[in-house]
Amino acid sequence: MATVEDLKNALRENLERNGKLRKLKAQMRADVFAALNTTTEADQKAMPQLSNENLLINELIREYLIYNQYRGTVSVFLPESGQPTVRPFDRTFLASHLNVPEGPNSVQLPLLYSLVELAAKGRTQPPQAM
Repeated sequence: MATVEDLKNALRENLERNGKLRKLKAQMRADVFAALNTTTEADQKAMPQLSNENLLINELIREYLIYNQYRGTVSVFLPESGQPTVRPFDRTFLASHLNVPEGPNSVQLPLLYSLVELAAKGRTQPPQAM
């Protein structure tokens, strides 16, 4: 007869196998962060304004996280970084501003993939101040 410990282990293994345990842990981390990160109006005023560079970088990260379905990470990343929940830039603006050529295949991937490919090919320019 199976013991309680055997049942716990079987349940844990099943949840790990189908990916549910990872999702539950991510959701729990996001909920804990949200509970700890309750801010007052005074706290929000004290949060520094994001620079244009940080807004762009955060949008690239957000696009990457969403594409890879890291929803728990996104739910923690946005409030922690101070990134607006409404996207400040669309993909077309980001690609144009960062001089990332868009093709039929690249348009289906996050821009970070194109930036990595460009860097690997040695075709990137040093970043310029915005």
